[in-house]
Amino acid sequence: MGSKKESGKQTSYAQKLAAVQEVLEKKRHIQEVAEELSIHPNSLTNWLRKYREKGPEGLQPYRHQSSTYTSQTAELERLKAIEKKYNDQIEEIEILKKFQAFLKENE
Repeated sequence: MGSKKESGKQTSYAQKLAAVQEVLEKKRHIQEVAEELSIHPNSLTNWLRKYREKGPEGLQPYRHQSSTYTSQTAELERLKAIEKKYNDQIEEIEILKKFQAFLKENE
């Protein structure tokens, strides 16, 4: 059997992507690729699943995915607040127009 992966050693995004491409594009067996890279076959299986679900982005480090998700969520919240303020101002303008028309009628 192949050598064991060093404990605590991180696999880079590029290494994960290359391993996934070996299996998907070159039709190599998971066990064979895992042994060459000194990783557990389950790790490669997980990378394949993430790649199939999210594409290459799924192989990015978790902190990168999280920061992307967080920034998108923050931007969405910011846009919702802007939209609410805009709608409130449109409503105010309509009320002021009606009040102005009311004042002109009562002159």
